[in-house]
Amino acid sequence: MSGDVAPGGSDVERVIRGLRPHIDIVDGVAVATYEPQGEHRGRAGWLHGGFAATLLDHVCAGAATAALGRPVVTGRLDVRYPSPVPLADGPYRIEAEPERPRGRIVRVRGSIRTTNGTALVEARTLFVAVDPT
Repeated sequence: MSGDVAPGGSDVERVIRGLRPHIDIVDGVAVATYEPQGEHRGRAGWLHGGFAATLLDHVCAGAATAALGRPVVTGRLDVRYPSPVPLADGPYRIEAEPERPRGRIVRVRGSIRTTNGTALVEARTLFVAVDPT
C-alpha cells in the first residue's frame, strides 16, 4: 500500500465503501446505486465476479432485514452471470426483492442492472434471522 490517503479515508476504505452502497427500501424492495472503481476489476475492463456477488449479498441482506425486521445472516447465495459488467458503463442499479417470509427465513432475488434495465448479474438468496446480541 502506498500510504496515500484519498479524501474521506484511505484507498482501502474507499474501495470497501464502494462495495457497500447505501440501500433504500422502496415498497419493500431494496435499491442501491453502484459506481464501479478500477480496484473492483477482474478481467481488463470488467467487474470482478466476486465483487458482484458481494454487492448482491449486501443489498439482498438489506431487503431480508427489512422483510423480517431483524438482523440476518446469509444461508445461501446462488449467483448467475448472464453478461460481464463493464467498469466504464456505470452507474448500475442493484435491486433485491424478498418473497414472503416464512418464520425466521426469507428468500430474496436480486440483480445488478444497466440503466436501461438489462440484468447483468442475478442472485437467488436465502437469509436467516438471528437474535441481536
